[in-house]
This record gives sequence, structure tokens and C-alpha cells, in this order.
Amino acid sequence: MGRRQKPLDGSTEAERFALRLREVRASRGFTIRRLADKAGYAASTLSKAESGDQVPSWEVTEAFVQACGEDPATWRSSWLTADASTARAQEPPALEATGLTAPSGESVPPARPPGSGRRPYALLGLVVVLFGIAGAVIWLRIPAAQVTSSVRTPPTRTGQWREVAEALPPDPARPGDGMDPIRAECGSPKVAATVITLDEVSVRLPRGAEFGRLRLRHQPSCRASWGLVLGPHGPDRVVHIAVYRSADRVFAPSSFGGQSPSSYGNMLLTTPGCVYAEAYVHTPQGDGPIAVTRCA
Repeated sequence: MGRRQKPLDGSTEAERFALRLREVRASRGFTIRRLADKAGYAASTLSKAESGDQVPSWEVTEAFVQACGEDPATWRSSWLTADASTARAQEPPALEATGLTAPSGESVPPARPPGSGRRPYALLGLVVVLFGIAGAVIWLRIPAAQVTSSVRTPPTRTGQWREVAEALPPDPARPGDGMDPIRAECGSPKVAATVITLDEVSVRLPRGAEFGRLRLRHQPSCRASWGLVLGPHGPDRVVHIAVYRSADRVFAPSSFGGQSPSSYGNMLLTTPGCVYAEAYVHTPQGDGPIAVTRCA
């Protein structure tokens, strides 16, 4: 006889997410052991995912829902929300505010009253600042072209999704995966009026201030979609954009590190299935959270 699961009241994001996992498994009539056989994870791992104690990793979540016949892309947004909420709840107190203003104009609130820091941490703080300054200087000396040649693949895709390299040169007569939408004439100025936005989400900097907006753009005549990020681009901010197609598990990454009010990524065709976009901003202070649109 299996161990009885503890009841959950949905008082936390982790518990609400666990309840959803329990519901989808129950709707398929699977036991934990049966699900483990289909998902390729140990029964104890999947049971822990349903416990509500913490939000499971994306890899476990993806295998869990896929084994239940669900499209993982439709779970991505809710998983990010739950994971981010849990991470915030577990974060240690922030460093003392400096009175600086976030790039978006939002004030950075003080974490604790001035002067409440402890002396043993002063030297450590100085070392961190010095390393940060050195890193920023090195970063700014790297040419933008060199920076944009390196694209970070989100860890959730490693070994599970196939990367589509940029198609060069793009052929306007035959739009395809990995093409530049502008040069392929799917998003060029002469057809801009026919391009539609399927979804739009916020893109944030490492400390939470809003950087801009990520739009999932679509051209019906080309049957293709791509990501567009609006925000204050600059040489010290590299914007990474990727589009994903869950039907055949392919993605097309790109990045931009120059001065511009916006940047766009390469496209994927939508005929094999729906496409969604992800984007994040790399800065000298680190990477911002990954913004994700709906699958459309």
C-alpha cells in the first residue's frame, strides 16, 4: 500500500503548483510508480515534486507533465512564476541600499537602515566591489561583435532540444527556420503593417527593475514567428532572444549587444506547431530572469 500524501491547502506558490501536478496525474489515472516508468525519473523524485515543500526543477516538471500527455510549453509560465516566488521567499536580506536609481527609473528601496551592517562583512564587501569593477572594465573592452557570438543556452534545453543555426543567406522566396525575419522579408518595413504581436511580457534586469518588453511577433504570410525586445540596449547590455517550437523540440537563439532601442531574434516556422519566445538581458551585474511568452 502506497504512502498517503499529505494534504495541501495551497497557501504557497509551491503548494499551488504541486496541487496542479497532482491533478494532472490523477486525471490520467497514473500512480507515482506508473508515472515514473513513463517519465524516466525515480518515483521518489516525482513524489517530492508533488509534496509542495518546494518547486521541482524545470527538467523534472517537463518530464512529469509530458508523461501525462501535456505540452510542457503551456506549463513554463506557471513554473517560472512559482519558482521565482519561492526563490524570493528564500532570499537572504538584500545589501544595504546605496540610494541609486534603477535604469528604468524605479527607486531601489533600502533593505535595512543605514549603518546597520556588521564590521566583519566590510572587507568582503570591498573585495566584491573591486572584482565587480574589474569585471565591468574587462566587459566594456570586449567588442560587441565578439560578445554577440556567444549565446547562452538556457540549462533547461541542454540535451533535450535541437538548436537551429542561423540560415545564411536568408531566402525571401522560401522562408525557413533560423532566418533573419527582416532579411527574409517576413518582418521588413514593406510588410511591417501585416506583422502581428501574439503575446507580450516584461523583461527585467538582474535586480528586478524593468528593462523593456518581449513581444512574440508573427507574420501570417510567412507562417513564421520571432522574438522582439524593446528596451534601452547598449554595449554593456547584451540581449539574448530565442524562439522555441515544442512540436519537434527545436529552438533558434540569437543575441545583440549594440546601441539600439530594440533587437529581434531569428524566426521559426509555425506550420509544425506553435512557437514561443524567451529573452533575458546580460549585464555586468549578471543575467536578468528569463522572460517567456505564451505558445502561440
